[in-house]
Amino acid sequence: MLAFSYKPFLLYFTTNSLSLLGLWMQKVGVGWLTWQITESTFWTSFVTLALMVPAGILGPFFAVWAENWNMRHASIILKFAMFLISIFIYILQVFELHTVLSLAFLSVVYGVLSALYHPVRLVFVSVLIKKSLLSSAIGLSAASFNGSRVLGPAIAGFLIYYFDLGTAFLISALFYLPVILILFFLPLRDRKLSKKIEKSFFKKLIEGLRFALNNSFILKNLSLVFVNAFFIRGVLEIQPTIAGDLLSGSSTGLSIITTSAGIGALIGAIILGSGKYLKESLINFFKPMLVIGFLNCIIISLFPNLIILTISFLLIGFSTTLIGIGTQTLIQLNVEETYRARVLTWWSTISFGSLSLGGIFIGLCGEYIPLTIAMLMISIIGFLLSLYFSKFSF
Repeated sequence: MLAFSYKPFLLYFTTNSLSLLGLWMQKVGVGWLTWQITESTFWTSFVTLALMVPAGILGPFFAVWAENWNMRHASIILKFAMFLISIFIYILQVFELHTVLSLAFLSVVYGVLSALYHPVRLVFVSVLIKKSLLSSAIGLSAASFNGSRVLGPAIAGFLIYYFDLGTAFLISALFYLPVILILFFLPLRDRKLSKKIEKSFFKKLIEGLRFALNNSFILKNLSLVFVNAFFIRGVLEIQPTIAGDLLSGSSTGLSIITTSAGIGALIGAIILGSGKYLKESLINFFKPMLVIGFLNCIIISLFPNLIILTISFLLIGFSTTLIGIGTQTLIQLNVEETYRARVLTWWSTISFGSLSLGGIFIGLCGEYIPLTIAMLMISIIGFLLSLYFSKFSF
């Protein structure tokens, strides 16, 4: 955790982590509200995952634009826009004006803003901190993002159970304010920008993809990200759907399973954020973590009771967070600065796009067959596919 020795990074890390928690708190909140309104596995999964669909579809295009943006200005504008959307969601909840269409629309808009911000977030750390501390900062930032993806829903589940949805929405919005303020004052270094401005938009886009595909190490990590995201994270990200369908719509159950997944994610984030694991030892974790993820998805589908779900989601939160942080960190360390935003956004596209499609597909299947059967089917297919990818040696 050497990067914490640099005070500006510590301030950014702390405040940005709060805003990320707000983002994922809102995600589970709108998902749970959608279930209460519709009791539909498809619509609940769709609204829950709408936050990530734009990043999966539009991420590479936004990354090309973002490479030459002013990182401070872009961060302030996008974070403030997210704050406004969050406040609007809260106001509609207070006056009980939400419908499934309002939730879907606002989630998609929020998702577009998040997709715009993602390449900015990935580059921002490299212009905030000196190169000697960059590896530590990358690991800590990745830990913050991936940890918040599960800790945020855990906090939302707690607030929904002990207070109400309005409280969860309000706090998720207020969590944006500290980072917006601190962004005005952080010292940033000058970036090395590409001088080849004559290149077309699509040529630059394809260049980033070609760089990723031609680097065997990056390609293997992206293949692992796809399997992990589509077949395992897809289950993790539809916790409101699972709580609604398998736990009889219990807000207590939602609170418990989101909290357990958050604890697992936090453990994984702390392990990798400590910086103790080098490239070689980190790679050795990936295959065992996939096995843990698949086994627990299968267990959830076969034994859908609260105790089993609590333990399994803890292990899934741990395994998927470790794979998410690990692959992103290794890719960051193997990409030169002029390609960083374009290459890393392909990681985001595969990660967010795959888990969104996986979660929505499970939710759609749940409209026609029992949700447990849909989850079991996805897990078995994913496990068989992972056996194919296992022939790749990292």
